[in-house]
Amino acid sequence: SSDSGDLMLRIYRAESYVGLQEYKTAIEDLNFVISKMPNWPEVYFQKGKVLQDSGFVGDALQLFLQCLALDEDFLPAKLEVERTLCDVLSPEKLGESLKESAWNSSHIRNKSFILSSEVTESYCNLPLCPEQSLGGSEVLEPVSGSLNRAQSAHALNSTKDLDKEDGLKRVSSEPLLSGQEKGALLKRKLSFSEQDTVVCEDGRNKHKKQGESTKRDMALAFGTIPRDLIDVSDFECSLCMRLFFEPVTTPCGHTFCKGCLERCLDHAPQCPLCKESLKEYLASRRYSITELLEELIMKYLSDELYERKRIHAEETAEHSNLNKNVPMFVCTMAYPTVPCPLHVFEPRYRLMIRRSMETGTKQFGMCISDSQNGFADYGCMLQIRNVHFLPDGRSVVDTVGGKRFRVLQRGMKDGYCTADIEYLEDVKVADEEELKKLRELHNFVYNQACSWFQNLRNKFRTQILQHFGPMPDREENIQAMPNGPAWCWWLLAVLPVDPRYQLSVLSMMSLKDRLIKIQHILTYFSRDQSK
Repeated sequence: SSDSGDLMLRIYRAESYVGLQEYKTAIEDLNFVISKMPNWPEVYFQKGKVLQDSGFVGDALQLFLQCLALDEDFLPAKLEVERTLCDVLSPEKLGESLKESAWNSSHIRNKSFILSSEVTESYCNLPLCPEQSLGGSEVLEPVSGSLNRAQSAHALNSTKDLDKEDGLKRVSSEPLLSGQEKGALLKRKLSFSEQDTVVCEDGRNKHKKQGESTKRDMALAFGTIPRDLIDVSDFECSLCMRLFFEPVTTPCGHTFCKGCLERCLDHAPQCPLCKESLKEYLASRRYSITELLEELIMKYLSDELYERKRIHAEETAEHSNLNKNVPMFVCTMAYPTVPCPLHVFEPRYRLMIRRSMETGTKQFGMCISDSQNGFADYGCMLQIRNVHFLPDGRSVVDTVGGKRFRVLQRGMKDGYCTADIEYLEDVKVADEEELKKLRELHNFVYNQACSWFQNLRNKFRTQILQHFGPMPDREENIQAMPNGPAWCWWLLAVLPVDPRYQLSVLSMMSLKDRLIKIQHILTYFSRDQSK
């Protein structure tokens, strides 16, 4: 139509004015076109080029982004945004800007080159230098450039009656990119001005140490984000829906609390959000804390972080209690002083072992199963000596038996059993005559045990030694330990006896009764050996 032809002539005339460096007149022509066709991406691009040529880089960048808000596939605008940001945020420009005396002047600070956080987040995947602030400062040096007619013609040819379409995105005074970004753009809602990094003389970055003051801090003071613009929900873990605690970022770019991610990897070696394989990440187990995010939380959400740490400390204290809600591994019989190697592969027990290590207790209870109550009324605490993690998340845990206990109350925590318990100790014999008889019984049963072990076939004896180690020596003071002589527990562990019978011996608090039980068992097996 004649109207569209007139608008095209206006655009060409604007380009001519740019060639004559009459930028103001060129802008007037382009503003006229915008008033007639406010949804035409090309005209915003052309106006951005004019402002760019005249040195208003910040305003030009906003117009390029307005163009992309209308047409996210407008390639010339994408290239200009990327080129402009890379040029603006280069370390060299940063160094020059910091040296400018005008940096801290009110004239510069009051300029309007401030990008909205939405614009910043949408372009965070471009190759930017993170030490440059996007807010609160103006780029002092114009970026040179000229209008490219070939690009303009290509863009115009790809435009199809945009002014007649009703479904176009609205352009506001602070341009926002489309919410339907393609998967290539990662979402980050953080301004680069919040980073506490310093640029060294060789151009490399290094994290600023606590208490270290730099000129950059003075510059950042003017780019600090107002508190009312900080939304705590932007700093929440998508798994626990709480403020990030020890945030770690996966190779696929997603961030979670360290503990939350570990619990997900207990079940499957995949990212909880995008399902990308994390097998190599799991195998290395190098969950490095994302320092920048942690620093931002400390800086802007200190009160929320204090509360989050308080809750974490309470949870840790709860997991550290070795009397109430003690974690229970329901598997096999365990005995004081006797090694108990475990192969851990179930997600619930992976979590249990990890918590035992992280709290520092390195202990949990071991019970055999019970058809009525879930697990037996008596058990033995296990002390973790070493954990060997396998690449797929399983682990081999080297433990040794500790205190015996009786279950008072059963519970459940995150899939594994827990119990309130009381510890058992042998009742000591005070009467000299009784103690003398107890020593005689002890020596007799010990010799009987040694005889039984020596008469075993070589194959069985070798297997026992490999798994449990040698039989402990006889102890002089048989009442010195709260669980009595160690050799009794070693023998009970190696004897092929029904677990229910073993459990009855474990629960005894009388050394005399325990020795009599062991004597009965040995007599029975010695009779078999003699046949």
